[in-house]
Amino acid sequence: MSLRRSGFTLIELLVVIAIIAILAAILFPVFAQARAQARKASATSNFKQLITAALMYSQDFDEKYPLAQTLGTYDANPANPDDVFGTLVQPYIKNEDLLADPGDYATKRDREYVELTPPDSVPYREAQRRFNFAAKSDFGINIQYFSPWGYMCPTYFSPISVAQSQVNKPAESIYAIDSVWNRSASGAPYGGGNYGLDPPCIFNAQFRDTRPGVTACPGSWWFGGWNPSSPNAWNVFGGAWPWHNETAVVAFADGHAKAYRISALTQGCDVRDGLGGVIFDSDKYLWDLD
Repeated sequence: MSLRRSGFTLIELLVVIAIIAILAAILFPVFAQARAQARKASATSNFKQLITAALMYSQDFDEKYPLAQTLGTYDANPANPDDVFGTLVQPYIKNEDLLADPGDYATKRDREYVELTPPDSVPYREAQRRFNFAAKSDFGINIQYFSPWGYMCPTYFSPISVAQSQVNKPAESIYAIDSVWNRSASGAPYGGGNYGLDPPCIFNAQFRDTRPGVTACPGSWWFGGWNPSSPNAWNVFGGAWPWHNETAVVAFADGHAKAYRISALTQGCDVRDGLGGVIFDSDKYLWDLD
């Protein structure tokens, strides 16, 4: 009696492989999209917690929003430490990882060591490490309106706190947005986020220093505005960055957060390079206090 060995034919194997390939082609993009949506949801949750921390901070400090930066030295020396938003609100969040957007692939080392201390060196104290990490927060403050910085007024760096009472439409005023630290010549983002950024179509928006002894205020600090004609520039969007499929997470002054396309953030204004631009519909413009 002979034994007959059964198995798949070549045609059957090819059919099975083709079916698997088709399913993979269908499902892999779905899985990738699901992961991207999960990262965006996580980032939105982080932003919600951070803007809530900003409002809690303001309740403890005469209803004034946290400054984007306090001294401008970038030095966390305990004798006279500089602070940025992320270090100021740390007592309210107790988790610095909230400052890192899940869509931003910068490593912890990228945020802690590069550029704010000598290249490839370890910060000389823990306070400096925390400062560096917070300075590269993806939660970028709308500096011109919510933390205007004096230039030589009366000193080199003279930031002003903005009170909640100054914000006429908090639900329509961008407080912070996803940001980028820098970009390579090819346009690839690196280094994490940026603790501050510029709104479009505006310069010297809100700097009005009325403190005693200050007689002249010839300007406000800026990062160079938006540069739409330089697509690889770090501030092509003023420092904002769409980490989530062409969308960026935005926190508003009233405490809510949601994702926007970058193109939707310029509504009401005609963006031009540098510090130029025209606000043609102030009711639609989302960056001011009105």
